[in-house]
Amino acid sequence: MPLIALVVEQYVQMRFGFMAGLGLALLAVGIKSENATCAGIGGALLIAPAMSAGT
Repeated sequence: MPLIALVVEQYVQMRFGFMAGLGLALLAVGIKSENATCAGIGGALLIAPAMSAGT
């Protein structure tokens, strides 16, 4: 399972940049530790590059 997470994170970093990779990591840590603040920040960091890449 950690290998799958690493592959997905590397793909996101390659596709959307470092900030999206950081957002994915924060989102995963926030969900695993049940920390809503961490998950929210990670989600925001993950969404922002994805929206700008679509234009």
